Amino acid sequence: MASKLIPILCPLLMLQLISFNTCGLRTEVKRADVLKEGRGKIMCLQETKWDEGLVEKVQKEWKGGIYTSNGTGTARGVAILVPEQLKETVKLIYKEKAGRIIIIDFQHNNENYRLINIHCPNIEGERKDFVRGLNKWVTNKTNCLIVGDFNICLTKLDSTKNNTYKNDTSRTELNKLMERNNLIDFQFFSIQFIYIAPITFKLSRDVEKRHTSHSRRHTVIQNTRKRNFRHNTNS
Repeated sequence: MASKLIPILCPLLMLQLISFNTCGLRTEVKRADVLKEGRGKIMCLQETKWDEGLVEKVQKEWKGGIYTSNGTGTARGVAILVPEQLKETVKLIYKEKAGRIIIIDFQHNNENYRLINIHCPNIEGERKDFVRGLNKWVTNKTNCLIVGDFNICLTKLDSTKNNTYKNDTSRTELNKLMERNNLIDFQFFSIQFIYIAPITFKLSRDVEKRHTSHSRRHTVIQNTRKRNFRHNTNS
């Protein structure tokens, strides 16, 4: 399916967002490629496998704000990178030691936003508890986006060779989270551009193709005010 959006707002009012499971972002060559792709955008990264020393290097390579939860396991670590023009508006809300979630609030064009970047556990029971724990961060929040690698097939259309649709109690918990908080799911692999006034989010597929060996579905669920939402797709 080919999809596109005809934006309504002036491009100067728009921002782009990239969600990317990096499967490790430690080498200088790979970092340079990914950071170049994300220049001027908000980047939500999962499985960075960074430590404090690497974060210091990235801070020299990225013009803007960097917010990380590195964790201690080899397959963990999440980060949010924001462009320079947003840096002064960002407030770090929460980061956990396990390296699976980081939350920031930021402001753009006099609107307040909450951005939650996650990497859900692979084990179903742990994933269910993790998703349930997100409620406290989105309740009574508008303009809230949950971004990242959920490790959940929300619909049969999300099935891949490595991630099949099957009975999953964490999916039930995610549906409850969405229903309670009026969250909407955006399938970035079928909708190339999403218009959420005053921000436009775009997932870069080029980065995904260059650095992953199998397909992953990156999910964004959000509850921006309905009057601020409009998208248009052509199939």
